[in-house]
Amino acid sequence: MLTNSITVRLENMSQERFLSPLLSLFLEGVADVLSTKREAVFVFNIQNDTDVQGSILNVTFSALQPGGAPGKGMFFPSEELQEQIYLHRTRLRLISTQEVLPFDDNICLREPCENYMKCVSVLKFDSSPPFIASDTVLFRPIHPINGLRCRCPVGFTGEYCETEIDLCYSGPCKNNGRCRSREGGYTCECLEDFTGEHCEINASSDRCVPGVCKNGGTCINRLAGGFMCECPPGEYEKPYCEMTTRSFPGQSFITFRGLRQRFHFTVSFMFATRERNALLLYNGRFNEKHDFIALEIIAEQIQLTFSGGETKTTVAPYVPGGVSDGQWHSVQLHYYNKDGWSLVDSSGALRLPLYTAWLELNKKEPKMVSVGNPFGPSGEKVAMVAIDDCDISMAIRFGKQIGNYSCAAQGTQIGQKKSLDLTGPLLLGGVPNLPEDFPVRNRNFVGCMRNLRIDSKPIDMGSFIANNGTTEGCPAKKDFCTNGVCQNGGTCVSKWNTYICDCPTGYGGKNCEQVMPSPQFFGGEALVSWSNPDITVAVPWYIGLMFRTRRPAGTLMQVNAGPSSTINLMVSEQRVHMEVLLRHQLVASLSFPQVRVNDGEWHHLLIELKSIKDGKEIKYMAAVSLDYGMYEQKSVEIGNDLPGLKLQTLHIGGLPGERNDVIKGFVGCIQGVRMGETSNNVANVNMAQGLKIRVENGCDLADPCDSNICPENSQCIDDWSTHTCACDPGYFGKQCVDACKLNPCEHVSTCVRKPSSSHGYTCECGQNYYGQYCENKVEEKCHEGWWGSPMCGPCNCDTSRGFHKNCNKTTGECRCKDNHYRPEGEDACYPCDCFPIGSESRTCDPITGQCPCKGGVIGRQCNQCDNPFAEVTPTGCEVVYEGCPKAFDSGIWWPKTKFGRPAAMKCPEGSFGTAIRHCSDDKGWLAPELFNCTTVAFTHLKKLNDDLRRNSSRMDSERSKTIVRLLQSATNNTSHYYGNDVKMAAQLLNYVLQYESRQAGFDLTAMKDAEFNENLVRAGSAILDPNTKDHWDQIQRTESGTAHLLRNFEDYANTLAQNVRKTYLKPFTIVTENMILTVDYLDVSNPERATFPRFREIQEAYPKELGSSVRFPQFNIGTQGNKAEPTPDPPAQTEAVLEEEHTVSDRKRRHLEPPAPLPVAVVIVYKSLGKLLPERYDADRRSLRVPNRPVINTAIVSATIHSEGEPLPTVLDPPVILEYTLLETEERTKPVCVFWDHSVGSGGAGGWSSKGCEVLNRNNTHISCQCNHMTSFAVLMDISKREHGDVLPLKIVTYTTVSVSLFLLLITFILLCLLRRLRTNLHAIHRNLVAALFFSELVFLLGINQTDNVFVCTVIAILLHYFYMCTFAWMFVEGLHIYRMLTELRNINYGHMRFYYAMGWGIPAIITGLAVGLDPQGYGNPDFCWLSVHDTLIWSFAGPIFVVVLVNIVIFVLAAKASCGRRQKAVEKSGAIPALRMAFLLLVLISATWLLGLMAVNSNVMTFHYLFAVFSCLQGVFIFLFHVVFNKEVRKNLKNIFKGKKSIQDESSTTRGSLLTRSLNCNNMYTEDGAVYRSGIGESTVSLDRSAKSRSSYLAYTLREESGQKPSGSSGTAKGHTDLDGPLFHRNGTKGDDSDSDSELSVDEHSSSYASSHSSDSEDNDIDVKPKWNNERPLHSTPKAGQSTSNHVKPYWPTDAITASDSEDPGGTERLRVETKVNVELHPENKLNHVGEREREALQERERQTPTSMKDSAPASQPNSNHQPEQRKGILKNKISYPPPLTDKNMKNRLREKLSDYNSPTITSPPPNNNNTTSPAPSSVNIMTPSSRTPSLEANEGSRLGNHESGSPIKPPVAPRPQIPPGGIYRETNGGVAMHLKSGTVNGGNESDSDGSNETSI
Repeated sequence: MLTNSITVRLENMSQERFLSPLLSLFLEGVADVLSTKREAVFVFNIQNDTDVQGSILNVTFSALQPGGAPGKGMFFPSEELQEQIYLHRTRLRLISTQEVLPFDDNICLREPCENYMKCVSVLKFDSSPPFIASDTVLFRPIHPINGLRCRCPVGFTGEYCETEIDLCYSGPCKNNGRCRSREGGYTCECLEDFTGEHCEINASSDRCVPGVCKNGGTCINRLAGGFMCECPPGEYEKPYCEMTTRSFPGQSFITFRGLRQRFHFTVSFMFATRERNALLLYNGRFNEKHDFIALEIIAEQIQLTFSGGETKTTVAPYVPGGVSDGQWHSVQLHYYNKDGWSLVDSSGALRLPLYTAWLELNKKEPKMVSVGNPFGPSGEKVAMVAIDDCDISMAIRFGKQIGNYSCAAQGTQIGQKKSLDLTGPLLLGGVPNLPEDFPVRNRNFVGCMRNLRIDSKPIDMGSFIANNGTTEGCPAKKDFCTNGVCQNGGTCVSKWNTYICDCPTGYGGKNCEQVMPSPQFFGGEALVSWSNPDITVAVPWYIGLMFRTRRPAGTLMQVNAGPSSTINLMVSEQRVHMEVLLRHQLVASLSFPQVRVNDGEWHHLLIELKSIKDGKEIKYMAAVSLDYGMYEQKSVEIGNDLPGLKLQTLHIGGLPGERNDVIKGFVGCIQGVRMGETSNNVANVNMAQGLKIRVENGCDLADPCDSNICPENSQCIDDWSTHTCACDPGYFGKQCVDACKLNPCEHVSTCVRKPSSSHGYTCECGQNYYGQYCENKVEEKCHEGWWGSPMCGPCNCDTSRGFHKNCNKTTGECRCKDNHYRPEGEDACYPCDCFPIGSESRTCDPITGQCPCKGGVIGRQCNQCDNPFAEVTPTGCEVVYEGCPKAFDSGIWWPKTKFGRPAAMKCPEGSFGTAIRHCSDDKGWLAPELFNCTTVAFTHLKKLNDDLRRNSSRMDSERSKTIVRLLQSATNNTSHYYGNDVKMAAQLLNYVLQYESRQAGFDLTAMKDAEFNENLVRAGSAILDPNTKDHWDQIQRTESGTAHLLRNFEDYANTLAQNVRKTYLKPFTIVTENMILTVDYLDVSNPERATFPRFREIQEAYPKELGSSVRFPQFNIGTQGNKAEPTPDPPAQTEAVLEEEHTVSDRKRRHLEPPAPLPVAVVIVYKSLGKLLPERYDADRRSLRVPNRPVINTAIVSATIHSEGEPLPTVLDPPVILEYTLLETEERTKPVCVFWDHSVGSGGAGGWSSKGCEVLNRNNTHISCQCNHMTSFAVLMDISKREHGDVLPLKIVTYTTVSVSLFLLLITFILLCLLRRLRTNLHAIHRNLVAALFFSELVFLLGINQTDNVFVCTVIAILLHYFYMCTFAWMFVEGLHIYRMLTELRNINYGHMRFYYAMGWGIPAIITGLAVGLDPQGYGNPDFCWLSVHDTLIWSFAGPIFVVVLVNIVIFVLAAKASCGRRQKAVEKSGAIPALRMAFLLLVLISATWLLGLMAVNSNVMTFHYLFAVFSCLQGVFIFLFHVVFNKEVRKNLKNIFKGKKSIQDESSTTRGSLLTRSLNCNNMYTEDGAVYRSGIGESTVSLDRSAKSRSSYLAYTLREESGQKPSGSSGTAKGHTDLDGPLFHRNGTKGDDSDSDSELSVDEHSSSYASSHSSDSEDNDIDVKPKWNNERPLHSTPKAGQSTSNHVKPYWPTDAITASDSEDPGGTERLRVETKVNVELHPENKLNHVGEREREALQERERQTPTSMKDSAPASQPNSNHQPEQRKGILKNKISYPPPLTDKNMKNRLREKLSDYNSPTITSPPPNNNNTTSPAPSSVNIMTPSSRTPSLEANEGSRLGNHESGSPIKPPVAPRPQIPPGGIYRETNGGVAMHLKSGTVNGGNESDSDGSNETSI
């Protein structure tokens, strides 16, 4: 900003008056002139000018370009600022109301530099001047101090910059382009179809490139190759849309960049005008003093005026006829310093065709050498101007000698000044309207200009700096002629803004349409006159005629009217002139000064006398038109005398004199004289009637060329009335002298006439000479360090980069110095540095730098051995056994060192300190440790740091400024840092930041040094570069390092925020490579203004990684800037307080402050600090969940706010919003918004925490966070190739497979719930297992990746933990149940499952609850919503799972062992073995699945993800196949459902509950008719004759079930006791409460009673039973619908059978209900599941009824009567044929043997109590036929069914009913079987019967 500033001078101005109130007006004026914003103008100095007298104020400012892109010329260059202010100084003066003076000349005006050196004005700035105060502004200026510097510009060389270089020597123009040298460069003139700076673009074959089409043209590629430019509308010319022509109306000009060439330049252009005087070109200095150059038209001739700062010189060539004829003329302007410039370019053509003329003038050879002039420029300056196609050399050198050839002229100016210093812009067509006295005679131009070239380079007339009224193109010079426009043989000729018709003699008019009678020739002594013609002057009245002449004067017509009025028409001084006289007094006069009419062409003159009304008066005017309006019509007032007068005399061609003489005679032709009331009235003037004196008719003159008056070598041209002698090419002057006779060629060359050449001759040069005049000598060989041909130029090889000073003499290519090499693609050479001991020579490979090594030696420099313990010797590599060998590494030769010892050497070149390298016994040399090295640039800083560390010096403001300035300089000049550099810089920065954080107000160093903050940030940015990470890591092993530096920067930012308003500090933004610091006022009312940094306003280029910002919300800050709610204070008091505050505020306000005390925000963005900070994290996992491989993937944003009012709350509401740009977008996942908490950890270093921060949203490149506090923020992410679900194929596979598994699990669960016949405990376990598995997979699928919301993620993780535990818990329950099925003697597959539910759902809940209570934050993490294998909480999941798996394996082993005993066949028949296999396989499958799931979410290995997906699918498939598809029970039930049949109660449900012993607990099997049957008699028995205690507990139990226990939806089973139903689960029971569950566990598996802890009471005396039972009977005599009963039995009958015992037909057939101590169960394969099978069974039963079977129906008192085959109704009906009746003795014996295997005592059972009034005696087995419908036989209503007893009737087979005598208790000892049968009738209608109507005891 400071270097791009300018200083303007204000007259009669003081500092205080400028600050208040004119500063704002000045800023507005400058902004208007520059077309930028007022805020973009920065005034940083106001200073009184002490070098002049008077009150002149110097104001220094800079300005930002409007809409400038960052990094592309942010500020206006000072040169452009000066040009704009210079051009619009008048407007600036009007807006600012201040008198703006011209710019003052700088100190370079004195030309203090020698030779060709250029003086450059250098600005230095002093930031220590005091404040300037006005009424409203406190201003701290920065004084610019002018200095100068001399430098050798481009194009010059030499030790003293004394030699100019022809930069065309290198042949830079391609494709045969012609190189034109210019000062400091060259211009390539390209052939057709080629363009570009070096003619490198071929429009016919290349493709479009940016910028090839100018002025907004569109480049279009052609299909066949090449491109074309489509130009916008306007005067743009093909092929590249450039503009070459502009039109200049009056008071207009156009501005281009000024001519900065100081020693020579060429300007050429073409122009067309009819102005006799005009300004074509002007270029001077900004104050219009000293140096300038101006090209004008003076009296129709070109005139150049120039000055080098001392005197003025005029150069004026002459062209016959002048240049103001409206035709195109070309002008060439050449300027050069005589001794300082070689006049030829590399092609041999003269830069200026003046060389021979220059030789003639000086009469001596120039001081030229092959490489230019080594003597520098001189004080002799030459300027030359040439018009049109002029041979400049002939005109200047021989013009006077040959005469009449002055189309070119030159002038010389001699003085002390050597150069032409033009600082102002180049102006064409005029100068701005400034009060200065420009050194020109004209300030305006009307016409057109085109083809402007500067140093042979075409200038696009559309690329101007400023345009003041000029327009595109030149409409006045277009072709106006169209076909047939001229009549009567006329020829059309385009003229200025119109056309004319060159008509034959006798015709006239615009289009030759009028006949012009009486053409007459007047020879100067001729006259036609009339006396008293009959003509009266009327109004309107016309006079017209046509004439042609070659004479400059003569009378055309004189009209005398009345006594004293005269009208004269004449040619005077080559112009038409009209006069009106009255009494010889001039009344009116009019002429056309810009039109010469003596050109021999026909001109038409028309005068109209007319009247106009001016108010009440009438004025008479004469309007004169020349050539049909081709020139502007002119009018003049002629008085009131002429109208109405009659003509007295009329004279044409002259005036009569004495004695018939003619005076003022006209020489030429006149025709078409007319006069009258119409413009074409020719009747009034008849030439034949007039008096003629020596007048000739017609206008045909003799050809003057017939007299052969022209000299030889010329052509005579008839120009009507005269002739022109045009010399042949090569001949010049009046006498057409041969140019070769004058011999313009030099150096004994030969002049040869060549008519086809530009000037008709050429110079044939001798050997070693070239050029247009053979003036230059070809050098055979360029000097050392130069190359080229024919011109020589310097090699420009950078010797400091290893190049040789000499280059290739032909190509100029630089080569490396000897023993250097140049790597491919690099622009520097490096020394070979071959180790002399290990290499064969000092030379190396020119590209790789590989030195020729001796045998066994390796390394580029041949300084290493492949063996780390070998040393390079003259003979090769030799192993060193006692230590590490001498070796070269890191630029240091390390000496031979013994093992285990370090080597200390000086640091590498360019640094100081000691480098350490350790010698290891195992690895040899370790890596060098260069941490303690210090770069030379940090030398002075080291001393400052040591002084501060030792407290030998104190920190103060001056030292602080010095430290940051030196730090910025050192870091800016150092490309590679050593560890000590970084450490020392960090320590110094910490000292400075800590000191500055303790300062306040103007004590801050930033208030005293304008560059302090920038130096501070740049130094911090340098040492926080990512390349310093290794150094920081080593520093942070012992110190805080970057964390301490971050804390100090935060403190300093807070200090800045507190002092911005106090110090009137203007908001600023500092942008560096690794940091951005923004200080600004916070206006939360505008969201864009509340975001920092404001990147849209940052003009500098900044890395995209720094593109992170913070957006502040609307804080509740109690400041004046906030609108407050109306308070209930009294209005008067409020107004008084506000008025007082307003007054105080007015006294303190300064204009740089915002109008309201807005808060101040300071934001620092660190690009790479996140990588440098130590990897420390908050140990509290509630604060931060650290990913597996954490990395900070954004810039760190530090924010602080200071409010003058109430401080911000600790917890911000609403929070601040942070917008981050990700540093890396690939392999970065799981973002966590964090901040650096300085209180975390020990030592005060701090660590990352996420308290109060959360992620708002995220895309691939940006992340938004919100935090409720102020500190340093960032985003922590995981280094991962993908996020879960991000990989589309994996996502598809996972969702598909798990969804399939979920679907199958859901189907399985629904089927297991709906199939009523499957209401067993085993199926209930399966249902619960399926449910737990279903929910675990569902939660896993939907929630495993819900990491965005911490609470949701935690809940998901807890649910996953619970459901996974439940899954394995039910696996354990299943294994336990199967084991019990195999080992226990009773049927445990029915009954209550409370114990199982407690195991399956309760224990996991307890474990999960304990885990949640102990470590709730262990659930979920940024990676996934589950437990991490890296967290100890995983053992709350893995531990129980491991135990379950281990116990299940043990159970499976025991169960398998139990299933392989003597009852193997029965076990296989029961289906326990398949269930065991399925449970084991399912345990393996589920364990493998969730192990893979755990590994998948904890690992990025794709295999785990795919395997988990496959195994998840297999779970559902496995369960569905083996629990549904391959399960015969399920298939049969489904078949019934699909066929529309009702389900039949089979043995699987009926006999398991109450009749038969569990098949899985029995091995007693026999085979009959190919089927396997089980007869489980004598195994697990249960007393179903309830004791008093059990009966007394029934009421309470029934009430309990009615009140609260409902069927469990999760288990799908009916309500009932669990397997261990007992007092533990019946807290409200009494001592008499009992449990009849068959599934109860018992210590003795051979026990005869498995009831509860009170079931032994069944063996007590039953005398007490009756009264208790009778008392309870009325309550349950009639079970009610919906009333719960034990053992899964509903209290209703077959009409609504949804319990475990399904219904039969709803008929009223008699049914038998049997309770038995003999539990016999058929294998599931033999169950009858279909109605058709039941009908066939009934038919078979009828056929089997024999007397034997009747006989077997013995009375119950007989031994073994319970084994007699008999037909039974109810639940025992299937046992009639399956198994068949036990008729043979062997079968009975086998039963006895089976029973005796258990060595059980005699099983007794109390006699039944039957209080039923219908059948008081004990009932026997009652087998009923369908037709027999006997009254219901009721047992005790209070008695319940057994634990798994079925209460539903079964349709009996059709057979005779045997008679069974009544009996009581029957016993058989010694292994016998006692069976007690109770028979009853089941009422099929609405009648209700007793639960236990039939009972059989064994």
